[in-house]
Amino acid sequence: MRSIDYKRRQSFALYESRRKALQAVATNQNLEVSLRWWAQLEKSQLPRQSSLSRVHNHCIDTNRSRSIISFYKLSRLQFKRLVSKGSFPGFRKACW
Repeated sequence: MRSIDYKRRQSFALYESRRKALQAVATNQNLEVSLRWWAQLEKSQLPRQSSLSRVHNHCIDTNRSRSIISFYKLSRLQFKRLVSKGSFPGFRKACW
């Protein structure tokens, strides 16, 4: 299942280098104001979906967007289920 987040990640990868170059020009205090203003204007015309802040982590199994363990890219529910099945060696349920 491909989600909207997948499309946003692709869009971010496509525009990342252009966005970073324009940001570097826009924040450079040694350049003249008109050039910095032009860079800021060009950056604002890039697609909104290509911004890194629009990208959000989702579980790769269930596409759940909340409580994601980012290293495994799984939600806590899926992670708990897989650990109890023994899919991750070295993990065990904490009991005392």
